[in-house]
Amino acid sequence: MQPSFADMVLVKRLGGKFRGSAWRWRATSANARMLRRKLRAVEATAEFEALAGAVAAAVENHFAATPPAQVVANAETLLQPTPVVALVVEEEPPLVIPGLRTRPWRHQVAAFRFCMKKFEAGFHGILLAMIMGTGKSLVACMLVLALAAKKVLIICPLRVVPVWATQFARHVEAPVVIVTLDEDAGTVAQKAQYAEEKLKLAQARGVPFVCVINYDSMWREPFCEWAEKNLWDLIVPDEIHRAKSPSGKASLELKRLRAKARYRVGLSGTPMPHGPMDVFAPFRFLDVRIFGPAFSAFRQKYAVMGGYQRKQITGFQNLDELEKLMAMVTFRVGKEVLELPSETSVTYTCELTGEAARIYKDLDEDFIAHVKDGTITAANAMVKLLRLQQVTGGCVPTDDAVVHRVDSAKLKLLADTLEDIGSDEPVVVFGRFHADLDAIHEACVQVGAANETALKSLELSGRRDEIARWQAGEAQVLAVQIDSGGEGVDLTRARYSIFYSTGFKLGKYEQAKARTHRPGQEKPVTHIHLVAKGTVDVKIMRALEKRAEVVEAILSEIKN
Repeated sequence: MQPSFADMVLVKRLGGKFRGSAWRWRATSANARMLRRKLRAVEATAEFEALAGAVAAAVENHFAATPPAQVVANAETLLQPTPVVALVVEEEPPLVIPGLRTRPWRHQVAAFRFCMKKFEAGFHGILLAMIMGTGKSLVACMLVLALAAKKVLIICPLRVVPVWATQFARHVEAPVVIVTLDEDAGTVAQKAQYAEEKLKLAQARGVPFVCVINYDSMWREPFCEWAEKNLWDLIVPDEIHRAKSPSGKASLELKRLRAKARYRVGLSGTPMPHGPMDVFAPFRFLDVRIFGPAFSAFRQKYAVMGGYQRKQITGFQNLDELEKLMAMVTFRVGKEVLELPSETSVTYTCELTGEAARIYKDLDEDFIAHVKDGTITAANAMVKLLRLQQVTGGCVPTDDAVVHRVDSAKLKLLADTLEDIGSDEPVVVFGRFHADLDAIHEACVQVGAANETALKSLELSGRRDEIARWQAGEAQVLAVQIDSGGEGVDLTRARYSIFYSTGFKLGKYEQAKARTHRPGQEKPVTHIHLVAKGTVDVKIMRALEKRAEVVEAILSEIKN
């Protein structure tokens, strides 16, 4: 019998020792039963089966029926070294894909074979739920080559658009015409025109055409009209959870493109960033047969409605059935397949003082009062929570949108942290607001002035060369806006990531942490969270640690 890929991965974690070409365990009945229970499809000798089955039972019965004195007399015999049994796990033949330059990892081969088997079985949409760093893009490149796809559309976050060109250059040696439609490509109309020109070039040369565009541009005219006019061999929405809103413009455009694609493969490390409702829109694009075309019916089946006029989701139901349906076309890869260094999270605290403490107290008391009298719900709480979070960073925006700094407690905490880390250690600092990014730069200036050095910082804003400049050592500190710079970039030059502030989305937070803790990282990683004591910062961190919906968790905590 051939072992499943899950078994081959599991073997590594079952406590055996690898010698020669086999994993080995001591030949005890406990080990035999454990291996038989854990590994479902392996070849086994008669001796192994006896050790795991009837003989083991007979031995146990013998000891149960033997007087204690006799057991002691036989102790020397029982404690003699036992022979070692070898479990040989046969691997599938090596995968050969013409035009592929890179040798894939085993879990990437398994993901590829899962897709191809599902396609052969009549499915046309697959979700690769592979966490950050497990090589989703290589699997996509393998599928492009194996399917002999002539027209491929890849949709991804804006910052990831140029990354796809790098991935194809690294993994594919076959000739391909790839067009990356990022901010340098101009307007949406210019992007559509440029894509059409490159498509004609690829057709004239007889080579595959790959178009990469960001989510915010793909649904706009005239590009969406041009995309819907073509028949695509493969459409790959990268970070497909970006299109999780059933009524969102990107999601609706994917719905229209569904009929224009022979095959559809969604990529995501967090397919349910906020809960089970997030899977409907991606699956409506991938395979509408799984959950049907109507979100109202999906919500009625899998959500528990309550609250005002029973229009709020208060819980979920039938999740076993939902998971079973998802599994029909979903291949999952977790962090267990990666050999990564250790990862540690720590929290450093500060305390608001003076005017900032007074302002925060007034805003907080007003917020709590409105929550308790029912005038604030999850739908309208976001603005007030954002205002509270801004104050914890030391800034207060006025009604005319001018930001005033009223406290430097967290800024000083960041400066102290950077000084402790040292001037030779690269650091990534995440912030949510523009004022936070300004504070990060100011902290770098303060540390540099105090140590008579130049602690340089770069901000990951809109230009793609900033990461390259930081990677080249032009600056020690990279300031990253967590909502826009937390996905699709490799920041493993740093082993310290500092969170000056976080967002309200668990998926964004985990993506940000994975920028430094991913393949390529060779040192232990430390995530440092800067938190103002007794503020909304504490509640946000508590919700993120529980993997809860942040806004709902904070409101529930206040009400209770």
